[in-house]
Amino acid sequence: MVKVHFETVPQRPDSVLVVQFFNDNMVWVHNAKRQWELTGGKLEAGETVIQAAVRESFEESGAVIKPSSIVPLGYYVLPTGHVTAVVRAEVDRLMAIPASSETDDRQLLSSPLPDAGRSFHDDVYSQIFRHIGWPNE
Repeated sequence: MVKVHFETVPQRPDSVLVVQFFNDNMVWVHNAKRQWELTGGKLEAGETVIQAAVRESFEESGAVIKPSSIVPLGYYVLPTGHVTAVVRAEVDRLMAIPASSETDDRQLLSSPLPDAGRSFHDDVYSQIFRHIGWPNE
């Protein structure tokens, strides 16, 4: 099992996972090649975690988030050594998902999506939901 380490975020992770909220609902995106997931992706050269979170949020869900709304939650390390920072962000507004996106749909949910409908089954999301107390974990 991949363990999420809370309360600290590495200076230079490989990627970022963005837990987005809009009007108390969590934003989920449907990846065209997988299933439903939270937004996130790899950091580009010279990019900070905050910059990547803003960029990935828009690219994958059409969400516009203010950098000041981003709160670091923690990080996890995959068995391959890939390090992912986890952040929470409040969505300012939702725009159309960009045509170039790897996602083809989004949902706003007030409770967790069942595991069977998720792209990843490694307990990372459940650990995060318990940590933030969402919806009543």
